[in-house]
Amino acid sequence: MRKAFTLMEIMVSVVLIAIVVLGIIKLQKENIFMAKYIAGRVQSELSNTLFLGKTAMRYNKDEKDAYTLVSHLRIRNDKSKEILKKITRKIYVTDPLPIGELPLPIELRAVMLKSEYSARFYRLKR
Repeated sequence: MRKAFTLMEIMVSVVLIAIVVLGIIKLQKENIFMAKYIAGRVQSELSNTLFLGKTAMRYNKDEKDAYTLVSHLRIRNDKSKEILKKITRKIYVTDPLPIGELPLPIELRAVMLKSEYSARFYRLKR
C-alpha cells in the first residue's frame, strides 16, 4: 500500500489550484471594474437631469454646461457655479418621432446626451 502522494499528483493539484485562483482574481477585477462603471453611470444620470429642462430643446447639436441650462435659477454660490460649469454634455434633439396612426396634439422627441456615459431620454412637447 502507498502511504504518500507521488510528485506528479502533487504537481497536478498545484496546477489545478493555480487555475482556480487565477479565475477568481479575474472575476474580482471584472467586478471592481463593473462597480466603478455603475457608480460613474449613476453619477452621470444624476447630472443628466440638469440637461432635460425645456431650455435644452433649444441647443440641438451643441455642447453646453449645466450652469448655462440652469442659469435662470440665479445661483449665487461661486463653488456651485464652478461645479456646474464643469459638467458638460453634447445635446442632440431628434425631429418629432411618430407616436401612432392617430394625429395627436403632442410631439415626442428623443434627447440624446453625449459624454463618457451617453444617455437617451424621451420628452413630450404639448
